[in-house]
Amino acid sequence: MPKQYLENKLGNKIKYDPDGKKYRYSVDEDPKSSVTTRINKRTRPDLQNWYKKNRYDAIKEIMLEDGQPLDKINSFIEKVKFKSEKVESFGREVGSQLHDWIDIYFKSKKEPSLPESEPLRNMAKNWLKFWKSQKFKVVASELPLYSPKYDLCGTNDVIVTKDSWKGQCAVLDWKTGKDYTFDQAIQVEMYRRFIEETTDFKIQKLAIVNIPKEPKRNVTMYIVKLDESYFKGFEAMTYLDELESKFNQELKQWKKENKDYV
Repeated sequence: MPKQYLENKLGNKIKYDPDGKKYRYSVDEDPKSSVTTRINKRTRPDLQNWYKKNRYDAIKEIMLEDGQPLDKINSFIEKVKFKSEKVESFGREVGSQLHDWIDIYFKSKKEPSLPESEPLRNMAKNWLKFWKSQKFKVVASELPLYSPKYDLCGTNDVIVTKDSWKGQCAVLDWKTGKDYTFDQAIQVEMYRRFIEETTDFKIQKLAIVNIPKEPKRNVTMYIVKLDESYFKGFEAMTYLDELESKFNQELKQWKKENKDYV
């Protein structure tokens, strides 16, 4: 997806760069964090590297106990690392490419060619079957958002409506993971609030659409109830972020003043 530029009704100039290294969003040339980053920091703490190191250490220990030479062990672990990183990278790329293909589908006047990659092609076919069965109408897609209230950005996948909804709109978010998670519900709730704060759209419905990588699994849609609970979860995450920042600042000052600290 190319860079996107948008000015919201509040006059904020939003730039979204999907290839941005530290920040993908900027508002009025000021870098901004995303609501997804805020949520994932608390729901998916970065322990994966620690888990991986433990696994590699365990492999090394077992092979040493079996009398394997160290050079052979290290070579094997490097192969395992390469393979696992390749699988993880593929998963991320497939999700990103599918999002791009869906957005092209919405914004072009004709259906785009299916992807050449077989896994991606299967996912696109399954999504098309789901999409056509639902008879949605696109109101806006890939909408970059900035909330001055929360000083965070995000990009909503699509806002849709139906004839039978009599003008009501829904926020949909595409996910390609194995299952639904509660952080996804928090995300769409915050998108709803960002949209209503900064655009003229009103959102009455929320849903998460799961597009499995496995070709035999169907695309499904989970309806998220509109209530205060998911917003309260976001507020709790924000409070923890502020508390952690305060603690880190105080600890840093204490280390400077405490000569006994090594």
